[in-house]
Amino acid sequence: MVFSVYHFPLPNGGSVMYSLMIVDDEEIIRNGIRDAVSASPLPLKSIRIAPSAREALEMLERSPCDIILSDIRMPDMDGLEMVERAKKIWPETRVIFLTGYQDFEYARKALRLNSDDFLLKPVPDEKLIEVIGNVISKLDGLWLERFELRYRKSMEICEIDSEVKVPVHILLIAYEAAPERMSKDELHKSLCGMLTRLFRHYCSAAEFEQEESCTIARLQPMVEEGYWGKVCWKTLEELQSFFLEHLDVKMSIGLSEGVDPDETGLIMQRMKAECLRRDNFGGLLRFPIEEKAENGNENYAVKAIQSYIRKNPGKDLSLGALSEKFRINPSYLSRVFHQETGTPISEFIVQVRLVLAKQLLAETDMKIYEIAQQTGFETPGYFTKVFNKVEKISPRNYRMNVSKNKAEM
Repeated sequence: MVFSVYHFPLPNGGSVMYSLMIVDDEEIIRNGIRDAVSASPLPLKSIRIAPSAREALEMLERSPCDIILSDIRMPDMDGLEMVERAKKIWPETRVIFLTGYQDFEYARKALRLNSDDFLLKPVPDEKLIEVIGNVISKLDGLWLERFELRYRKSMEICEIDSEVKVPVHILLIAYEAAPERMSKDELHKSLCGMLTRLFRHYCSAAEFEQEESCTIARLQPMVEEGYWGKVCWKTLEELQSFFLEHLDVKMSIGLSEGVDPDETGLIMQRMKAECLRRDNFGGLLRFPIEEKAENGNENYAVKAIQSYIRKNPGKDLSLGALSEKFRINPSYLSRVFHQETGTPISEFIVQVRLVLAKQLLAETDMKIYEIAQQTGFETPGYFTKVFNKVEKISPRNYRMNVSKNKAEM
């Protein structure tokens, strides 16, 4: 049998895969519909069946569904009431009603519930597949609208207020893309626009930043935590699938639990390392917040900060600059660094800078003021003062001693 399916084509000839739930109290009808749909070319990733409205709702509580095909008259709860409840769980679920009762009032109420179609039993397989295909075409159209690759900053989401200590969820998306198809800047802007539109009804605030091959979002949900987790995870699965199937962009996505806004940098560094690991790349990763007693996040953050200081001794390494870069409260950063290393962060920075300064004094002909600039000291005078205090010798005499020792070798 050849089915005529009206299915809206997506870019590159692909299609998004959808989930279908069949709800009917008659086993022979449930199985017949399942077999007909399974044999069709419809792009369905899963087909679930429920023998009652209550069981259907229980399934929906556990995981979402894109399309519900439901009988109306069932013994425990009718399909209309079931769909009303289902819409409260997953508002974007599409509905097709199927019934053997030619009742105008039922049809009218079904339309008020924003159902996509109303079919009377018995319905030929061709007609059933055509109607489901039409609903999928609508969903494809919504995909194209939702994932339009343009940056649109929605005014409905505000910036995060650091004074208000509402937990923040970190979303980190690492990506690999062919630069000839889409640059990293274009990809970042697209993701910012998409995430803003996707989460604007669920978040009170959002902030985005771009790092090398990563887009990082800080989100403050305004819905109940359990519901937020389900909505967010389903959305991220679809986002990842869309980019891979239609834009050939492979993504690794990490999502954290709620964390204090002052301490987002602690988990952010761990997330970045895990998401970029080869054996994790392309996955969806959840990041629970570890207990403080274990010091897992603190250790990781301190190591990341130490690494950054060693690689960038000439940059602004003030407590304010580091706390802003690593998203950590300045006083908290100072305390944790000292606790973990036994050395105040200011002393560690001086140690790193002096190691580089001694190397430059011994191996180059750079002038003292040039070395002071390159090693991050504010002035040549301050550089000389610090060098004298720590090394018990001036930079000039240190250079002369090194030259003398080389000559005597």
